[in-house]
Amino acid sequence: MDEKTCRFLPAWDPVLRFLHWWNAAAMTAMAATGIIFMVCGPDLPEGTEDALVSIHASVGFLFGAGVLARIIWLFIGTETARWTDMLPISAHHRKVFADTVRFYLRGFRGETPLYLAHNSFAGPVYLGFFVLAAVQVASGSSMLGLPEEIRSKSMAQELHATVFLLLLLYIIAHLVAVFIHEIAEKRGIVSAMIHGKKTFTDDERDSILEAHPLAQKGDFDERKD
Repeated sequence: MDEKTCRFLPAWDPVLRFLHWWNAAAMTAMAATGIIFMVCGPDLPEGTEDALVSIHASVGFLFGAGVLARIIWLFIGTETARWTDMLPISAHHRKVFADTVRFYLRGFRGETPLYLAHNSFAGPVYLGFFVLAAVQVASGSSMLGLPEEIRSKSMAQELHATVFLLLLLYIIAHLVAVFIHEIAEKRGIVSAMIHGKKTFTDDERDSILEAHPLAQKGDFDERKD
C-alpha cells in the first residue's frame, strides 16, 4: 500500500474548543435532569425534586455563561471562530454550501465538500442554536423562585419545554451529521475539536490554500498514513 502524506491544518482555536465541550457537558447534564422531570414529574419525592431543580438551575447558569461567551467569541475570536466563517457570504463559503447540498442529495456519496473550519451549510443551524439556547436560559431563569402551582401553569414553562425538545432534536441531528462527515470526509472532525487540527491530503491542502485565505496563516505539520 502506498503511503499517503496528509497535513494537519489548524482549524479550531483553544477558546472555541473549551467552550464547545463546556456547553456540551452542560447540555448533557440539563438534558438528563430535564428528561427526569418530564418522565417522572409529580411522582418525584419533594426533596428529590428540589435537589434536581437546584442542579438543573445551576447547570443552566453555567450553560448560559458558556453560550454568552461563545456568542462574544463570534465577534472577537479568531477568524475561523467568527460568524463570518459560518454563513455563506463569500464565494468560497457559497461553494461549500452548494457542494454540501449536492453531497446530501447524492445520498452522502461522491465528492465531499472541502472546507477548513465551519461548513457554511451547517452554519445557519449553529446560529439558530444560539438563539434557542438564549431563549432556554431566559425562560428557565424567569421561573426560578416561582411557587410550583404558578410555575406549572406559566407560559414560560411551556416555552421552556418546547425549546428543550427542539434542542434535543438539534443534538441528535448534530451527532448524526458529525458521524456522516467524519466517515465520509476522513478529516478527523471529532479529534480536531480536541487538539484543534484537521487532516487533509496534499491536494486538499492546496485547494484550501487557494480558496481559503485563513488557511494561509496556519502552520502545516506533515504526517504519514
